[in-house]
Amino acid sequence: MPSISARAQARVGLLGNPSDLYGGRGIGFAVAELGVEVTLHDATAIELPNELLRAGWQLFAAELRDRDIDPESRPFALTFTSDIPFQAGLSGSSALLIAALRAWSRWFGVPIPPLRIAELAWRAENELLGIRAGPLDRLVQAHDGLLAMDFARPFEQASIEPLPADLLPSMLLAWHGVPGQSSGDVHAPVFASWQRGDPVVRRVMHELAANADAGKQALLARDFDAFRACIDHNFDLRAQVFPIAVADRELIELGRANGAGSKFPGSGGAVLFVCRDVCELAVVEAACHARGCTTLVPTVAPRQPRLRAVFLAAGFATRLYPLTQHTAKPLLEIGGQPLLSRIVQQVERTGAVQDGVIVSNGRFHRDFVAWHAAARPRLPLQIVDDGALDNATRLGAVRDLALALRAAAAAAPAGERAPDGYLVLACDNLFDFDLLRLVEPFRRSGQGQLIVRQVPAPVPPGKYSEVVLDGSRVRSFREKPSDPGSDLSAIAVYLLPRELPQLVEAYLAEGGNPDAPGHLLAWLSQRLPLHATRLDGRWLDIGSAADLERARQAEA
Repeated sequence: MPSISARAQARVGLLGNPSDLYGGRGIGFAVAELGVEVTLHDATAIELPNELLRAGWQLFAAELRDRDIDPESRPFALTFTSDIPFQAGLSGSSALLIAALRAWSRWFGVPIPPLRIAELAWRAENELLGIRAGPLDRLVQAHDGLLAMDFARPFEQASIEPLPADLLPSMLLAWHGVPGQSSGDVHAPVFASWQRGDPVVRRVMHELAANADAGKQALLARDFDAFRACIDHNFDLRAQVFPIAVADRELIELGRANGAGSKFPGSGGAVLFVCRDVCELAVVEAACHARGCTTLVPTVAPRQPRLRAVFLAAGFATRLYPLTQHTAKPLLEIGGQPLLSRIVQQVERTGAVQDGVIVSNGRFHRDFVAWHAAARPRLPLQIVDDGALDNATRLGAVRDLALALRAAAAAAPAGERAPDGYLVLACDNLFDFDLLRLVEPFRRSGQGQLIVRQVPAPVPPGKYSEVVLDGSRVRSFREKPSDPGSDLSAIAVYLLPRELPQLVEAYLAEGGNPDAPGHLLAWLSQRLPLHATRLDGRWLDIGSAADLERARQAEA
């Protein structure tokens, strides 16, 4: 892994800002079209280009030490690119920190939940650099999507409410190119007044929070007139306690003169216009261009999914006897590591999977527990025993999957929302593939994702799954057909949507084959959209002692 990259998007404070600094409430969204990309490269020493990133790294390094990981163990040089306008109130600095935290998470294979990423970014600015900043930007940028937030306890899961992006009316962003003050400088004197108990500041912050609540209800009711009124009211409240630059005021008045609700998306430098329809938007946009302003019709960046991994490791691998009579196949070593360790590390490096469950058989369950204690994986893992003691009593991969899904749900804390998707992996194959290539299309679509490889011709009958594609869409899926008509076959790595637990139960209730997961995939392909990405690295089926030896030689 000589280099890795991670992104974070600009954000729009839709309502409630800046009450986030004062325990208020708000709504915001991540802007798909504007962002920062951070890239880490192998280096001999850690190289960070600015003070902001050094502050973020200080906190992340402490996070690593808390997990007994040496921050110096993988030195890197960090570079970044950004197309977020400078000091236009679209949170370019916090986007840089969020992108860096995501990149460090991937670089060290340490999954960090979005709430924790948001908190670390907030602490870097507030605690280490003394920059007065609220949590709204960091929460939105760490989660993406459209969020309603309660800032009384901003870094608790219950304070975050994702909202459907299609609730939003027509919107336009415009910036005039005159850099505003940094957000920390804007907020510092008002926050000092708040601390002194200034009654005007305290009243305005209370009303900003109430206005955000009203705006949320207007969105849910699709009452866009009421919502635009909340947009205007947000700016008018802000103007009671914050100075408004001349260029910003002129842009606000331009929008209002043309019928649009108008407010700052941040601390000034840009204006958000909320329009009745696309016709009004076109009028406002033309007026902005006549003033020499740059405009953008923003769309909401898809929300970061919360994923759970399921590692299927309960087979008995009889074809590998005698090697697997006393050692589970996933615990056989390749390149000095158990196969399972390599697969778990690939999942950890996505930075997108928050927890996982391993399902083992009863015969080797203690060995998996011992592996967990020795390997100390960075991904939180639950190990489930399916009770099978030999090949004759095995449950089959699909029943094991059902068991793992039930066990993970039962162990989840009360009130925790279910995962958005499940990364299901068989633990008996070796593959080199960046799993983010599945996560990113899943994030955008929420639809199931497969990895397919090309089988050398002629394709033998009854040996491989068969996938027929229409572009990336899976048109048909058959498990080991006797008359293969496609040379594409799925490997046992699937990213499947949130409905998977219910679908697996329905499949088994209908009498579906419980053994090979390909039978489940064939059934799923007839009931929900699936997409495929072609394998661009190695895949080795460790099906025999000869296969294992070849894999070991390749890794020597």
